Amino acid sequence: MQLVEDAMKEITGTREINSALLLEVSRLMSKSTASSGYKLMSLLSLLSRWSSLHYGRIMLPNYSLRVLEVAYSYGLPEEQIALGKYTVPFDQGLTGFAWRTGQVSLVTDVLDESIFIQRIAEPIEGSLSRIGFICVPINVDGLVVGVLSVQRRANPRRSYSEDVDLLRIISSMTGPVLVNMRQRVQQVSFLPSQLDHDGGRYIRMCESNNIIGSSHALLSAVKEIDQVKNSEAPIMLLGESGTGKEMFARMAHRESQRRDKPFICINCASIPEALLESELFGHEKGSFTGAYRRQKGKIEQAHEGTLFLDEIGDMPLDLQAKLLRVLQDKQVQPIGSDQPQHVNFRLITATHVNLAVALQEGRFRLDLYYRINVIPVYLPPLRKRQEDITRLAQHYLNHYAQLYDRSVSFTQGIHEELQSYGWPGNIRQLQNVVERAVLKASGQLINVEQIKHILDTERSMYQTDQLGVTKLDIAPFLEPTTSAREYDSPQEVKFSGTSSNRVSRGKRSYMRVCEHESENIRDAMSKSSGNQAQAARILGMTARQFRYRLAKLGSEVSQP
Repeated sequence: MQLVEDAMKEITGTREINSALLLEVSRLMSKSTASSGYKLMSLLSLLSRWSSLHYGRIMLPNYSLRVLEVAYSYGLPEEQIALGKYTVPFDQGLTGFAWRTGQVSLVTDVLDESIFIQRIAEPIEGSLSRIGFICVPINVDGLVVGVLSVQRRANPRRSYSEDVDLLRIISSMTGPVLVNMRQRVQQVSFLPSQLDHDGGRYIRMCESNNIIGSSHALLSAVKEIDQVKNSEAPIMLLGESGTGKEMFARMAHRESQRRDKPFICINCASIPEALLESELFGHEKGSFTGAYRRQKGKIEQAHEGTLFLDEIGDMPLDLQAKLLRVLQDKQVQPIGSDQPQHVNFRLITATHVNLAVALQEGRFRLDLYYRINVIPVYLPPLRKRQEDITRLAQHYLNHYAQLYDRSVSFTQGIHEELQSYGWPGNIRQLQNVVERAVLKASGQLINVEQIKHILDTERSMYQTDQLGVTKLDIAPFLEPTTSAREYDSPQEVKFSGTSSNRVSRGKRSYMRVCEHESENIRDAMSKSSGNQAQAARILGMTARQFRYRLAKLGSEVSQP
């Protein structure tokens, strides 16, 4: 008798939760200020956090490949989405059945059904055992436009019919949003003739490469990548720090004919000069002290694939000459070898340094500049992608809520507050702000006052001088007499060189090593959990400057 009563309570509780969820989804869909992408990702988040319908995904068709691809998801690993793990052919599996027939399909145990493609399921609480999978077609005017899929734990007290009824209603709300997105994309004026019926080739390129956004500035950069994706011409990615250069480099690789070959990335600013040559060109056994075996360099590892040289503006002049020879001769000669190795790779470079100034000051070779700057692509700062901020913030909210097991949501007004800020640190800064908000949230809601407090802290770190130049204020971490590195203004990029305390355009500020810095560096290492790159960013230094100080100060900077 007690078992029956418990089961009835479970059913009643599920119905109450589902009713409350539908009310919340209705409110979400009625928000005129929220973007369509934000609505869909928030919907999947609510399904997971309120109804325990996990790993929700909205699958949309790619007619050229005849497959269904993940367009929006909650909880699925982004790198696996990019690799196509969850992509399903039209004629296969449960998802394909729902797409072809327009009927709901489900299995109660993904390990016990031959029709189910097991690779698309994710473990719940570390196991695939007794996991159900539900696929509901998304219909608009009798036409299937996509598939909504979720996973759930088997529970004898919880009926699948309750979940199916809920998902049918949710899918009926989702359909108009997808149609509205399509109509908006078709109104994009800068390239109407090249948009496809799936919502725009460039938006689809962004989605398949985990690049979030649909603003005109972003799609203009995507368009340039698309135009040269199958060319062998070198690409140079330009823009401020934190604008996503590595993600664009990976997109250029994945969209190219070299997509099945290696993508090799190296940050020229993060490796000491003494090691950078070996990292790039490789070495033979015994070529120097510590060379106990032959080591392929990054250039040789990228053979037949793509080599991405990040922060190439920081590469020493002698290595620039060696790189130029490799690009001209298509051969690399490892340290200690007299036998050059043939290499064939696509080169992509990135820098936030103004190379034109570096050329004038003799810090960058003119011949190498013309060799690598064939296809320049400018990545817009976040302040020029206002309409993408909401979706990015929601993406990071969902990510960190899942990572830290927090059930949190934004209250009304937060997106407007985020859009009003200039974001001198770009996407990386936005990500940091949202992560901090999730960790500091005292309840299930992150309100406007909490975000304002965090943004006020961010504003206090940046100072704008009389000429409008925004600089990182590292006074909380270093002595006031220490010079700081300049940053672009959220409103307008300006440079100054009239004051001895300012840094000329394109130059980094180098600071003397003082004994009193040990405490500051120790604090930064503690805040970053020992991550030197993050500690360097906290102190406003490059990774190379930070490691130099660690070496100089020695044992004084031992981790706590």
